[in-house]
Amino acid sequence: MTNQPIDRFKSQVFHILSEIPKGECIAYGELAKLAGFPGYARQVGSLMKKLPKNTKLPWHRVVNAQKRISFAENTDGFLRQKEKLEKEGWIIVGNKLTINEFSNP
Repeated sequence: MTNQPIDRFKSQVFHILSEIPKGECIAYGELAKLAGFPGYARQVGSLMKKLPKNTKLPWHRVVNAQKRISFAENTDGFLRQKEKLEKEGWIIVGNKLTINEFSNP
């Protein structure tokens, strides 16, 4: 991608990411598809990884297609994402999101 498509990609991904409600999660590939870039799941992951630690974007709501946290367990990134998801009601076993205790059945 050249600069203009890269900027459009980032802009779309960040816009959709900013709209994900508290307590919801989205897969990298799903986010890429909604942004108009199907097949760009890895690039979404790369964008999430490069966000500054103090970002206001809800990066923690992006997980892999198996509803798992992609960071290696017990790393700083894993622990930060796990803590943020648990505050939103997710129950996490190992690296897998099992249920959100705040969601409506």
